[in-house]
Order: sequence, then C-alpha cells, then structure tokens
Amino acid sequence: MQMEMRLRILNRLLLFYIINIVFFLILFLIPINDNNFSICLFKNITGKECFNCGMTRAFLSIVHLNFKQAIGYNKNVVIIFPMTVTIYLYSWYKYIYKVTNYNESYNKYKCKVRYKKIK
Repeated sequence: MQMEMRLRILNRLLLFYIINIVFFLILFLIPINDNNFSICLFKNITGKECFNCGMTRAFLSIVHLNFKQAIGYNKNVVIIFPMTVTIYLYSWYKYIYKVTNYNESYNKYKCKVRYKKIK
C-alpha cells in the first residue's frame, strides 16, 4: 500500500512538472502587444477601462521578468499575481498529496453522517 501511494505521488509530480514546463513555455512565447484591440467586454461596450484592464499583459510581463512594465499595465498585479500563483500551487499540492481515493473519502463521509444520525 505504501509503495502504491509513493508511486501515485511520483506520477502526479511528474505530471505537475511536465504540464507546468509546457505552460510556462507557452506563456513565455506569447508576445506582449500594446495595440488598441481589446478583448475586454466592459471596455468595448463603455469605452472606459475596468479595474482589471491590462492584467493579462501585466501577467505576461511578469513571466518575461519585466516588473516595471507589469506595474505600468495594472498596479493591482502586485496583489493579484502572488494570490493567483499561491492558489494555483495549492491546487496542485492538493492534487498531488492530499487527494485520497474517492471511495475512501465517500466512506469517511458516510461514517460521519451515520454517526451524527445516531446521536
């Protein structure tokens, strides 16, 4: 059982590394364009920038290690980028280490529900 668990963790770690290397390379290869075209629905309808305008370009600037440019696109990137990275890494952590077998989780839940009904 221990060996099976270690093998599952190693497989998930390998998947983590492969997906994130590919993801980072794709993000790094996306050019940061500063043209007038916007995909922001709010900006296209109202003509005004929303609080999140420039966030995609700011994220890409951080990936390209250009922090001044990132802050120039959107100052909120200082808060949003670390939060996004933390949530992303925590999700992977849960997937790799904390996720148990679905049947085990269901049985634990069933036992808790039965215990509460008995009381």
